[in-house]
Amino acid sequence: MNKFYIIVPVVLLGVFLFFYNGALKEMATKEAVKKEEIAKVKAADDARRAEIEKKAAADAKKRQDERDAEDRAKEQKKIKEYEDAMRQLKDEADKYLAEADKNQKDANALELQLNDLRSLKEKTNREAFELAKQVELAKIARRNAELEIQRMVDMVAQKVGASSFAAMPPPPAPKN
Repeated sequence: MNKFYIIVPVVLLGVFLFFYNGALKEMATKEAVKKEEIAKVKAADDARRAEIEKKAAADAKKRQDERDAEDRAKEQKKIKEYEDAMRQLKDEADKYLAEADKNQKDANALELQLNDLRSLKEKTNREAFELAKQVELAKIARRNAELEIQRMVDMVAQKVGASSFAAMPPPPAPKN
């Protein structure tokens, strides 16, 4: 019996080792197949992921190119608008400068005309004053002449009244 205590466990250990080795080999092959499948799946996943990344990169590059084109177009539009605005401002400034020069020339011409008109007005006022003065002097001369005539008439009347010619002869005596 003592032998059986050692032999049975050793035989069972041998059977166990036989099945264990078989199971290990089977597990190793299954694991290798599984690893191979995982590697295939991973390779397929990696290939799909690489393809997706490639498509995403191409799409991102395409979008970035579109954004860059839009940005360039916007920048060109802004530059064009700025240049147009500056050209318009320059044109308006030139127009206003030309208009200001024209208005200055007109103002100078009107100033000269105003000075001429003031001189003419002053000359006309002087002439009117001289004419009014002459009229008043003529009126004064006329009054003086009338007064002189009246004085002469009075003097002549007094001389004639004092003279014998102006006296009436006495009426003839009545013959009765």
